[in-house]
Amino acid sequence: MCRALMVAMALVPLSIFWSDAVGSAYDVAEVTHGASISGRITFQGTPPAPKVFEVEKDQDLCGSMRAMVEVDVRDGFLKGAVIVLEGVEKGKPFAARASRGQSPGEGEFRYAPGDELALEIRTKQCNFGPFTGVLAPDAPLRILNEDPIKHTIQTFVVRGRKGNILRTVHNRDVQPGTVFEDSFATKRLKESRVVSLRCNRHDFMQNWFYTVQTPYFAISDEKGRFTIDQVPAGRYELVAWHPLLGIQRQAVTVQAHENLELTFEFSKKPEG
Repeated sequence: MCRALMVAMALVPLSIFWSDAVGSAYDVAEVTHGASISGRITFQGTPPAPKVFEVEKDQDLCGSMRAMVEVDVRDGFLKGAVIVLEGVEKGKPFAARASRGQSPGEGEFRYAPGDELALEIRTKQCNFGPFTGVLAPDAPLRILNEDPIKHTIQTFVVRGRKGNILRTVHNRDVQPGTVFEDSFATKRLKESRVVSLRCNRHDFMQNWFYTVQTPYFAISDEKGRFTIDQVPAGRYELVAWHPLLGIQRQAVTVQAHENLELTFEFSKKPEG
């Protein structure tokens, strides 16, 4: 599995792995005269076809074949891009969020509200949840296995300028109906913003996370739309990231009560 993963990593755009290290702490405070940033994520060209896997274990539950959509494009709009507003030092608390994975899987990412980003991954129908998500350093991570079979959880922090240094953080069997609880310590995420989640028993169970420090993030929907609200006035950097398509950045200046609209455009990376 590890050798196959290394090969897969080599095919992913290098630019996504090298960004600023995990930053400073974030303080929750009342936001007055807040603004909003919204827009759409577009895709030019023909997206890659879904990856199809022959299921080798637990076919009664997982099925005999599974497809994984890595670049989800509908009518020219990209779903699953992570948009992060960098540079906010204080502002709104984290909000409750929930999103389900690709059918026939029913896995789900659940984010609890509060002063920190607590992530719960509910594994169901051989599925962790959506292809992309976010997590926070030192915040609670909870993986609940709702399947009647064992899953072997393995997480990697992706490091290095070439994106080819993988550091295993978790490697743990999670039995049916049990919970695995841990976190990603800040020191583990040094020089990295990207985390990969895999199941060693089911190679089609693959997910990617971008590390965030604040609740000023969004994930584009099926029409490529995103909104980040309650933004304090100031100068920031807006980042759009996708694990296969790379990372883009825009400097933004936000005024009080402003409704700022902008667009990111991705395209398929050239092969070779």
